[in-house]
Amino acid sequence: MKSLKKIFFGGAIAALAACGNGGYEINGEYPSAADGTVVYLANLDADFSKTDSTVVNGGRFSFAGRQDTPRVCMILSSMALDGGPIVVENGNIDVQIKNGFRRKGTPLNNDMQRFFSERAKMARGIELVGNYLVANSALTDAQRDSLQAVVAEARTSFVEMLQKTIGENVKNALGAFLLTQSEEYFTPQELHSIMSMVPENLRDERFNVMYARVKIDAENSMRAFATAEGCPYINFELPDVNGKQVLLSNIVNANKYTLLNFWASWCIPCRQEAPVLRKIADDYGKRGMAIVSVSLDSSMDEWKEGVTSLGLGWTQLCAPNGGSAEAAAAYGISSIPMLILIDAEGKIVVRGEPAYRVAQLLEELMK
Repeated sequence: MKSLKKIFFGGAIAALAACGNGGYEINGEYPSAADGTVVYLANLDADFSKTDSTVVNGGRFSFAGRQDTPRVCMILSSMALDGGPIVVENGNIDVQIKNGFRRKGTPLNNDMQRFFSERAKMARGIELVGNYLVANSALTDAQRDSLQAVVAEARTSFVEMLQKTIGENVKNALGAFLLTQSEEYFTPQELHSIMSMVPENLRDERFNVMYARVKIDAENSMRAFATAEGCPYINFELPDVNGKQVLLSNIVNANKYTLLNFWASWCIPCRQEAPVLRKIADDYGKRGMAIVSVSLDSSMDEWKEGVTSLGLGWTQLCAPNGGSAEAAAAYGISSIPMLILIDAEGKIVVRGEPAYRVAQLLEELMK
């Protein structure tokens, strides 16, 4: 016990010294932890590398130091999975590990706590509405719409708070951290644009990993936007099953409509759509409609086996060495199957509809 007291009071003296020099003091309340439980201050990296440690005494612990450039760290316990993120910045920071994790005291920690509190509040509200909808199947459409409007309003309110908080902190460590917690609330383009504003010295390991992925997603989304309905198609050239190079524009120019199908033999939903595509080819092939399938298979043998076994008797293209992937990337394809209908003028008239829906639309278009 004496050694624990020595450590604890030594930490308290260090904390007072740190505060006296304009540093930080983290005072924690951890009532469920036994005396001697180790609490760590850790980096926000993949391994949560530890930078400092202390022990719990009487349900409390403390850290002290100086941090001129605020950074986000984790407080972790050796006892359990207890803990959470805080912003280490000069000033007095209060932490509570009790029925969750809370932090307050300094401006950035107050903002961080508001983010987590509001997100939890929104999640609880959405869960309650969802449970109520499931338990009350006799609700009218108007009642269901009213409850869904409550959910939408809660989400909108949270996103507005999030945007404001990130906007105010985009040049510091909190803004960078909140961006890594908020991917679902922004489009890839929005997220990439905001993340680009964060200074490089504030981008930790996790931020950089997410930023690299978001950049790809944003570029993909922009290409998808550029090939949406009403936009011109993008031409490409790929080999068919016999190795003959086929130029997409030659097929588009020769038909009233061209159905571009991105697929792969290993893709179960793609295989499930094959019968519908065969019927589309039978019903409209002689009426000026052509199908061009582009496979994303990495094996020529598996691709050709899939073409044969599924009875795909129309233009089949594949270049596993990258050509097929480049064609898919040009259209911003992020999932398959993907059907894109192109008219004789080279305009995309349908994108992303399932095969049965394309069949219905073709019936109207071909009248």
